[in-house]
Amino acid sequence: MNERQHQVTQDSRRDPRIGMGETVTITFDAGAIVGPGQNISATGVFFTAAASIPVTVRIAGVETAVPGELVRVESMGDGRVGIAVRFVAPNPTLLA
Repeated sequence: MNERQHQVTQDSRRDPRIGMGETVTITFDAGAIVGPGQNISATGVFFTAAASIPVTVRIAGVETAVPGELVRVESMGDGRVGIAVRFVAPNPTLLA
C-alpha cells in the first residue's frame, strides 16, 4: 500500500478509524435484493432485506480483494453518497 499519513478519529466506536486517501472499489455480489416494503412516497421507497448484502472490496495499492457486507448508505449532499462496508473478518493487514 502507498505510504500515507494515518489520522485516528476519536469517537466511541469499537475500533479506531484511520484516515485514508486510496481509491476504494466495491463489487456487489448479491444480484437482486428482495424484501418487504416499509413505506413509499412519490420520491422513493424504503424496504428491508432479510439477509446481509455481500460485496467485495478492493483498495488501490492492496493486492488482495476483501470480502465484506454492505451496512449503510447515506446521502452526503451534492449528489454524493457515503457507503459503509463491514469486513467479513477483521483485516489488520489493510492498516499497514
